[in-house]
Amino acid sequence: MQRLRDLSIRFKVLGLIAMSSFLSLTLAGAAMIVYDLVVFKRTSVDELTVQAQVLGAISSAALIFNDPKAATEYLATLRSRPSIVCAAIYAADGKVFASYQRSDGSGCALPPAQADGNDMLGDDLLLFKGISHNRERVGSIFVRQTLGRTERALGYTGIVAIVLLGALVLGVLVSTAMQRAITKPLLGIAEVARGVTERRDFSLRAVKESNDEVGLMTEAFNQMLAQIERSAAELGRANAQLQVEIGEHRQAREEVVALNATLEQRVAQRTQALELANKELESFSYSVSHDLRTPLRAIEGFSSVLMRDHADRLDERGREHLQRVRAATQRMGRLIDDLLNLARTMRVEVRRRDVKLSDMASSVAKEIGDAHPDRAVHFDIAPNLNADADPQLVRIVLDNLLGNAAKFSSKRNDARVEFGCALQNGERVYYVRDNGVGFDMAYANKLFGAFQRLHSTKEFEGTGIGLANAQRIVARHGGRIWAEGRPGLGATFFFTLPT
Repeated sequence: MQRLRDLSIRFKVLGLIAMSSFLSLTLAGAAMIVYDLVVFKRTSVDELTVQAQVLGAISSAALIFNDPKAATEYLATLRSRPSIVCAAIYAADGKVFASYQRSDGSGCALPPAQADGNDMLGDDLLLFKGISHNRERVGSIFVRQTLGRTERALGYTGIVAIVLLGALVLGVLVSTAMQRAITKPLLGIAEVARGVTERRDFSLRAVKESNDEVGLMTEAFNQMLAQIERSAAELGRANAQLQVEIGEHRQAREEVVALNATLEQRVAQRTQALELANKELESFSYSVSHDLRTPLRAIEGFSSVLMRDHADRLDERGREHLQRVRAATQRMGRLIDDLLNLARTMRVEVRRRDVKLSDMASSVAKEIGDAHPDRAVHFDIAPNLNADADPQLVRIVLDNLLGNAAKFSSKRNDARVEFGCALQNGERVYYVRDNGVGFDMAYANKLFGAFQRLHSTKEFEGTGIGLANAQRIVARHGGRIWAEGRPGLGATFFFTLPT
């Protein structure tokens, strides 16, 4: 089958025409032979019936007068027809009255008398016909004739074969001429296509030899080649432009490589400078922790001694001044602690893991309640809140937010602080809400700056660094922190901890 598919279209067309002619002529010859045999049998039956009627008519008197000799002579006239094998005349009682057998010895056994009709036995036709006299059946006649249909069919088959062979030869000659007219343009297109494929020459064109479908296909093929030629030219120009751009890109890449080398050098220098700055910051932190705390401890110590041992020598105003000195010293200590915590927060590495925020917030709330038993603040902590974050740093955020919420709502008898989570635009947002003093949104941009305060220290204690520290921790987790509030109606601080 594959070899047949790989044949040239010229041979395919020729084979198609020859096969079609052969099948058509074969079917026509077979139909003609079958039709001839059917007609021949019908004609033979009619002729034999007439012969039997004639013999029956002339033999009726012999039957009536019981003259078998005369009946036998009548049957002997069948010698003129060699195809008659045998014949017989039966009396009314069905007994053989007279018979005939062909002289070549190929006789046949006479069947018993039967009703009128005909039948085939092999290639022989068997016919029974009644003999009547004055509309009274006096007997019947039987005739058996060899039709010779096999020889007739073979003869016609030979004639059909000769005609078929001649028609095939003539058909092949005619189809050869016709297929050249069909396949020549197609072969021309194939040749042009091969040349285009091998030589990449899109200027080749096939010759249009007719205006039929093949001619239209040739014209479409040539138009396609013209389009490809134009596209190839445009592609060549584009390739040339691309080569120029590649050269420019290569030059730009070399410049980028050189710039990267310079940038790496700068990064190394900046990294070295940053490491030096961190060391200086650590040194500064140590200096703050050691050098500033030493005089503060001295001031605190001597102030305590004065208050304890010499308070009776001071008047009311002096004791008040001394108390202010002690309070300022303590506030300076807390400020130093907050500054150190802020610097430490910026240096510590963020180590994320699963944090149970609800449990952590509950722990912070308990510590706030234990530290300030005089504050009647109710904490409402949402259960089962988790986050992927650094537990130590997030603890600082909750300490500041929950602590501020409790502090700024402490003057209310029904002080309430809520910690929960909500979805905003598909993002998990945690919040701390209170019903305290609130703030004016016009000053919201100052909340997260270091040392920025919206309330005086006389109203609420603090250093103004807690929210700045919380903002830096949330930023290091890749999140955001913001606040909303209204004076006298409380405040809500929101923050995110994206994974």
